[in-house]
Amino acid sequence: MYETATLNGCAVTCRNLQPADRANVKQMITEAFPQAVETNPKALDILEQEPWYDPAHVLVAEVEGRVVSHVGIRAGLLCFSGIGVPAGLVGTVCTATAVRGQGVGSVLMRASFEHMQRDRLAVSCLHTSPERFGFYRRLGYRKAIIETPRLILPLANLDLDVACPQHTQARAAVRSATAADAQALHRIYAAQYVGQVSGSWSRTVPFWERRLQHRPKLFFPPQPMTFRVTGSDGPVAYVAVLEAAPDTGTVGEWACLPGAEEEALQLLYSTLRQWRDRGLATAQLALSTCHPMRPLIEPLLAQDQTGHTEIWVRVQNHNLYIETIRPLLERRSRAAGRRLEITFREHGRTLTIGRGETLQLETHASDLCSLIYNGRRLPGLLEEGGIATGTGGDAALPLIFPDTGASRCAQDVY
Repeated sequence: MYETATLNGCAVTCRNLQPADRANVKQMITEAFPQAVETNPKALDILEQEPWYDPAHVLVAEVEGRVVSHVGIRAGLLCFSGIGVPAGLVGTVCTATAVRGQGVGSVLMRASFEHMQRDRLAVSCLHTSPERFGFYRRLGYRKAIIETPRLILPLANLDLDVACPQHTQARAAVRSATAADAQALHRIYAAQYVGQVSGSWSRTVPFWERRLQHRPKLFFPPQPMTFRVTGSDGPVAYVAVLEAAPDTGTVGEWACLPGAEEEALQLLYSTLRQWRDRGLATAQLALSTCHPMRPLIEPLLAQDQTGHTEIWVRVQNHNLYIETIRPLLERRSRAAGRRLEITFREHGRTLTIGRGETLQLETHASDLCSLIYNGRRLPGLLEEGGIATGTGGDAALPLIFPDTGASRCAQDVY
């Protein structure tokens, strides 16, 4: 990929990363994200070995023969109430200090939009800090809301010694996962999470091999997640755990193959027992309200301290996004008994869906994307003018745009 633009009289060439660019890229990352690099210096040392930074998914901008800007794009699925929308996770966006503020980063981001269009990615999303959001908003990104699941279990108060009624032999099969389990964990993750809970960003077998080898990631706690598995003839369930605090253990992911829910529950209980017996006081479970197995842990009476944070979304391919998400809108409008007329501000076209009393909306495609992703964004959009209602008022809006409990997996970071 080579795209050239002229900026302040200079040619800016946007292209895929090449091996010779690595030194400049690492310098830019060090300048832009010093805290992440200081936390995980070894991750930067072996960046070229990390599947998330392979050249096919990294673009750079070159000015006068020097690479001065960088962006990573991971292809995957962003889940909208069970519908997986082709999406790009954008990350590690940075520009050399010497040329910041000159528009090079914007040129590269727009080149990334063309890249995602060619790859038929309907939307893109990213995480950023408040001080950097103005840059992304000018490029068309809009705020969306996600859950930050946090269930608290005081381990000393729990009865964790009751075995599951069936398949108790799974307790003896619990073990630590190794790199040889990468294919199995990849299969389990796909069965549990893809299109259901997470963004599923490029979870490949090499990705799992890296995690199971405890190789560090750049934007991640210095102590990597470890994995425990269960299954008599091979892993049928896994739990990803992090012990970053001296008296607290965290379950970041919990997944199983269809039909292995009891084995998965026994695996979780085994992990909690081990923590309790080692003297850990508390367990935290990062399981969203829409996690398929969350009802299984209701007897534990966890303290729900779930919060919410922000991500930023942008529609990259309007027609593909509407085509993919239309069945969900039709289902919601039918349940609400409304006929939706949505006029898009960027081009004036109107989308009509459903039957019944007409509800007219006016919005930007990316604001609609954030609203469908999680209706918790609705009050903010109404207040900010990101969505306007015409005939039909807004009484039905919470029915059409409900709180979906949208979240992401802990490992889906660069």
